Amino acid sequence: MIQLPDMLRDMECDPIPRAIEEWTQILGAENVICGDEALAPFRQNTSGLRREMNVVLRPASTDEVRRIVATANSCRVPLYPVSCGKNWGLGSALPVRDGGVVVDLRRMNRIVEVNADQCYAVVEPGVTQGQLHDYLRAHKIPLTLNVTGSGTRTSLIGNSLERGIGYFGSRADSLSGLEVVLGNGDVLHTGMSHFEGATTSYLYRHGIGPSLDGLFFQSAYGVVTRAGVDLLPNTDQHMAVIVKIENESQFTGLVDGLVGLRRRGILRTVIHAGNRGRARITLGPILYDLLSREASDSEPERKQRVESILDAEGFGPWSAVAGLTGTPGALKQARSEIRRTLRPVGKVQFLTDRKLRFLEKLVDVLSFLPGASNKKAMLKAMLPLHGLSKGIPTDEALKSVYWPLGEQPANDPPEPDDSPCGILYCLPFIPSTGACAREAVDLAETVFSEHGFVPYITVNIVDEKSSECVISLAFHKTKEDEVARAHACIEKLQAQYLKKGFIPYRVGIQSMHQIVDEGDVFWRTVRDLKQVLDPNNIISPGRYNLI
Repeated sequence: MIQLPDMLRDMECDPIPRAIEEWTQILGAENVICGDEALAPFRQNTSGLRREMNVVLRPASTDEVRRIVATANSCRVPLYPVSCGKNWGLGSALPVRDGGVVVDLRRMNRIVEVNADQCYAVVEPGVTQGQLHDYLRAHKIPLTLNVTGSGTRTSLIGNSLERGIGYFGSRADSLSGLEVVLGNGDVLHTGMSHFEGATTSYLYRHGIGPSLDGLFFQSAYGVVTRAGVDLLPNTDQHMAVIVKIENESQFTGLVDGLVGLRRRGILRTVIHAGNRGRARITLGPILYDLLSREASDSEPERKQRVESILDAEGFGPWSAVAGLTGTPGALKQARSEIRRTLRPVGKVQFLTDRKLRFLEKLVDVLSFLPGASNKKAMLKAMLPLHGLSKGIPTDEALKSVYWPLGEQPANDPPEPDDSPCGILYCLPFIPSTGACAREAVDLAETVFSEHGFVPYITVNIVDEKSSECVISLAFHKTKEDEVARAHACIEKLQAQYLKKGFIPYRVGIQSMHQIVDEGDVFWRTVRDLKQVLDPNNIISPGRYNLI
């Protein structure tokens, strides 16, 4: 027998070169990214994590994805698909495990259809919320979308498959008619969409027979290459309600009052209640940018002025915001009910586009008065956040990643992955009660204090039954000791929440071990399904799965 040299023998055993050769034939060399320098941008992430990847592939069609998967099966190379890779604070575009191939779906960015009558769009995974919003406006289509505050360049399908929460509700409920390239190479169409000529593919998501859509949320069974996304009709009028409390003891009453309004149908969108820290890191950088254009004072003076504006505006320990839409009569009645319910626990304000325009003109007229310029800056700072409650995406909220660490974005729009700023999230779901919200907040404050961090907290009342807690931790990802401390803090907090039954609805790639348990029949069933739909374990090994 001929003995090969060690290097040649290693090449014979390594499946990557053969796979790269086949993928290059499928995609073209420009869409097969190799080498440390070319891969460096894909390794950047806000979580301070390190993962190795062999290649990044950039397909442009479902057929190219299908052929990529076929090669991966032939060569036994794992694939980690990402829609746009903007999973900030939870791993960005990184694979769960070292050594995989990232399939970047951003080139698959076609808006296939918009049905204005039935209120849906059919999109590919690279379509962003900013892209779809711009398309609707450019074509004067009277629809809007369920936006998140995560920026204009985030994927609609990617965020929905992670069960993201928008300003109007859970995005997981908005997808239908999924097209999926399974790990076994088959192309599956869910719901009614697998019937030729079906007229309700994007209208009735359940289809006939077992409903398979749910298999592809937070799973590792296939690559979703197309889906229908529900849109919302524009309404007669829009109004935002803002509630602020003066002391921490009012927090439980604030949450219970807001939940009560949701149960009675007065408030019908997601209600966001943020602590003092969250309000300041959200509004602070927007105010700072506005003041930078109007004044020549020094950076410390400008930051001090921002703090004084926020103090003057009464952003106490907690403030809440919710959007309302409907007819003028319905909004008038809602305003009355909201005032009656919430005035005992906080200060209630209402904002409309008309009121904002009036206040801005009033401030201009009264510009000679002390504090008028500060009031005008605050009104302008509220505009992008007010827009979110109307379905208008913005990149302004991304600046909150930088603000607590004293940094400013180097790019416009901000690119958190490329910055020295780190952010991690803990995202438990809790019952919608003031007592549970109080318990969740107290625990976060205790654990963060133990590790030397400040918790930035939002309690999002998703509906009358359940609420999402968004707890973010800001750290310098260039400091190894701080990175380790940040991860230890989040891991401990998640462990404490799990003990209390406050289960996270989404975790970072480093936290799969905290939720996946071989002793649990649920996770064993998830593993068994994997062996049917992806028998060679090609798609995202280790992601929400035992294998």
